[in-house]
Amino acid sequence: MASATLQYGSSVESFFNVVETETLALFEPSSFEFLEEFDVFAPAETGRTREHEPPEMMRGFFHCYHYDIYGIRPVERKLQNIGVLLSCGFDRPPSRDAVDRFLTDLEHVVDEVFNHLVEQATARGLLDVTYCIDSTDVKAVPADQDASKCSDPTDEEYYYGYGCTIVSTGQEIPIAAEFTESKQAAEETAMCVTRDALAVAKPRWIIGDRSCEVRC
Repeated sequence: MASATLQYGSSVESFFNVVETETLALFEPSSFEFLEEFDVFAPAETGRTREHEPPEMMRGFFHCYHYDIYGIRPVERKLQNIGVLLSCGFDRPPSRDAVDRFLTDLEHVVDEVFNHLVEQATARGLLDVTYCIDSTDVKAVPADQDASKCSDPTDEEYYYGYGCTIVSTGQEIPIAAEFTESKQAAEETAMCVTRDALAVAKPRWIIGDRSCEVRC
């Protein structure tokens, strides 16, 4: 998947939009200070500092994606709201350039960030003995040339974007995921994502489509 996809929020969206809790409750068990350890978020060699720190920017994107707000301009507009600013830890609204820069940098380390968050969820006992595996659609903007017209057999309609196979547990916390060209994933993809999830922890049950349950 090309970098343009991440710049419009597609793959980051697929991770965050499966979480069905209020964002303040979502922030409570999560710490984003680890982002400051990544070189990609370090100040530029020219001495230019960041307008806002990575943890508060991450909280801002968490909030926006939770409410189906994607794209640089819509996110920048949403982060003008005083209530959102306070809950995410901002002292002033971020500029459009700051939003764009953070998402562009996040593109380079999104897999590592995902793994860090899964490790946090595991360490804090947020996972349970049942894993759920399912596929979802990830809609893309028309400018994303790597996306394609996909069929959604569940709703009997078409959309422009990608598919994503996700394994979640606990309070619908995603612990493994893989992107696909369409919503319907091949058996090989499902097995690959399941193996990744089993590497996190071994569940008692895995629930998939068609109400099938597999005892581990």
